[in-house]
Amino acid sequence: MATEPALPSDARARELARIYASAQRTIVAQVQAALRSGNLFRATERRMQLAAVLALLDQLGAATDPLARDLAQQAFMDGAGVARRDLAKAAGVRIGAVQVPASFTGVSRDAVLTLEDSIVGRLRTARETVGRRVDDVYARAGRRQALRSLLGAEGSPRAATRALSRDLQRRGATAFVDRAGKQWALDTYSEMVVRTVTREAVVQGQLTRMASHGVNLARVSTHSSSCKICLPYEGRLVSLDGATSEFQGEAVADIGAVPTPPYHPNCRHTLQPVVQDIELLRQEMVAEGVI
Repeated sequence: MATEPALPSDARARELARIYASAQRTIVAQVQAALRSGNLFRATERRMQLAAVLALLDQLGAATDPLARDLAQQAFMDGAGVARRDLAKAAGVRIGAVQVPASFTGVSRDAVLTLEDSIVGRLRTARETVGRRVDDVYARAGRRQALRSLLGAEGSPRAATRALSRDLQRRGATAFVDRAGKQWALDTYSEMVVRTVTREAVVQGQLTRMASHGVNLARVSTHSSSCKICLPYEGRLVSLDGATSEFQGEAVADIGAVPTPPYHPNCRHTLQPVVQDIELLRQEMVAEGVI
């Protein structure tokens, strides 16, 4: 079974998730306080309360978008570092100070930018969705309070507010519904995004480093706690350029036909290089400075 290395990007991912969890608690507290106030039937009060939440979300984005971009960069380089260690081990050479190949640097720029845009875009979508959801909650609160106050239902606007507050707590003002129809709270969804894109960046860094050394084959890692989603892919050999269909009697899948990790949110699978020409790899890595 593969042993998952501790990576610097893991700590950064936890910190980013912690910031979103804190923001979730603050937003929920603001919304619930606004509902308890009993003043949301006034349009001016609703606008003020919504503006406060939107300002918090804007501040959250300004603080975390640079962190998210840094995280994507770090995770990519972490993956490249893991692959470099694996390649050096396969070649039988010692890791020392290393010069990054020019081909690796050039390819990595576009790959990292794509990963940065992915994590920032998905977190921005989550924040925007939360803002719209809070707007809906406040608007519904205003309509319900005004109507029940006029009709005398539930005795008072305060009673109607309590009912809406219970509804809020049950469904979550900060719920985010993804394309599959699954609900995520802001903190849960953001953590899923952070962990998933971080793993994508690590794997992309591995692939880029392998390709820079002409390594065509990789094997999906295996883990003792794998789920049914990952099991069909564990241990499979894949060809990075689609040129190899068999290696030492084992079938090799085209990387375009078999998905690479992560296979689901919070997936921890990686790719490990499989070296066909060890002597050639040794020569390349010695020339690179891994001696």
